[in-house]
Amino acid sequence: MTANWRTRLGAILHPQIPPLEGLALQQDEAAPPPEPVLIVDDDADWGNECAFSLRALGYEPLVALDPDEAVKLFLSHEISIAIVDYNMPGRDGIELIHELSHNAEAQGRRLHFIMATGYATKDIAIDAMRASAVDFLEKPIHQSDLRRALQRIRGLRDTPAARETLLHQMSSLSSELHRLARLIDEPGHGEAAAQAVTFPEPRAPERSPRPDLDKPELADFIRELLRKETKRRGIGAGVLFGDPAWEMLLDLLLARIEGRRVSVSSACIASGAPMSTALRLVRRLVDENVLCRIPDEKDRRRHFLIINPKFEQPLIDYLADQLRQRMANEEG
Repeated sequence: MTANWRTRLGAILHPQIPPLEGLALQQDEAAPPPEPVLIVDDDADWGNECAFSLRALGYEPLVALDPDEAVKLFLSHEISIAIVDYNMPGRDGIELIHELSHNAEAQGRRLHFIMATGYATKDIAIDAMRASAVDFLEKPIHQSDLRRALQRIRGLRDTPAARETLLHQMSSLSSELHRLARLIDEPGHGEAAAQAVTFPEPRAPERSPRPDLDKPELADFIRELLRKETKRRGIGAGVLFGDPAWEMLLDLLLARIEGRRVSVSSACIASGAPMSTALRLVRRLVDENVLCRIPDEKDRRRHFLIINPKFEQPLIDYLADQLRQRMANEEG
C-alpha cells in the first residue's frame, strides 16, 4: 500500500466529474462578477502566485496570511471556496477548516475546501479527506490542477445528491484507511482506547479466560496477530499465504473489544482479499451462522457484521490460551 498510496487516495479525492461549461476565462458584460476565493497561507509569495492563477481563471482571490485574518475575510465576504495551506503557525489547516466550517454552518452557508501543502504525506492526505476537503494538491500547484479542482467543486454544487454520497464515501474510506494504517504501522496504538471502553455484553454470560488477563492485553495480542498476518499475506503477492477468513474474524473481534461497528465493506478490506472474494466469504460465513449481518438503522443499504456469540466466546478462549502460553514462556 505504501508504494502507491498517492494513486489510491487520488482516485478517491479526484472523482471523475464531467467538465462543466461556464468556466471560460472571458466574461461578457452581462456575466456576474467573479466569484471570490479565499487563499490562506503564511507564505505571501505563494499566496500571490495562487492569486495570479485564480485571476487568470476568472476568480477574485482574497489572500489571508494567518487563520485569524482568514476568519475575518470569510465573515465579511460571500466566500464559498477556500484554498487552505496545511502548515501554518498557531493553527494548522485542518483546525482552520473545522473552524471555518463551523462558522459557515452557523450562517447557513456552504463552504468547499481545497487543501494545499508542500509536504504531502499519506497521513496529511487522510486528514484532508476526513475534514471533507474536496481536493488535496501538492505544491507547487500547476494552474491546470487548480482548474480541475475548481471544476470538481462546481460539479458538486450542481449535483448536491452526488456531493453528499461522495463525502459519505470519502469519510468512510478515509476512516478505514487511517485505522488500518495505524494498526499496521503503530504496534502500540489503541491501548488507551481499549482501556477506555468496556467489552459489550454478549447474549451469553462472558467467561473470563484468566483472572489477570485484561482486555487491553488481549486487544494488543490481536493487533500483533493481524500485523503478522499482513506480513505473511505479502509473501507470494498476497495470493498463496493469506487467510482472509481468519483475518476477518480477528478484525471483528478487535472491533468488539474497542467498541467499534464494522461494515461489510470494512470487513472485506480487513480480510486482505479482493473485494469479490471477500464478499463471497462474508456470504458463506453468514450462511454458516459464523457471522451475523445487522442492518444500519441510519442507512438501510448498509449492514454491519458481528461474530455469532456462540463462536465468539470459543474464539476468545482460544486466543487467551495462546496469550497465556506466551506469557508463561516469557516469565519462564
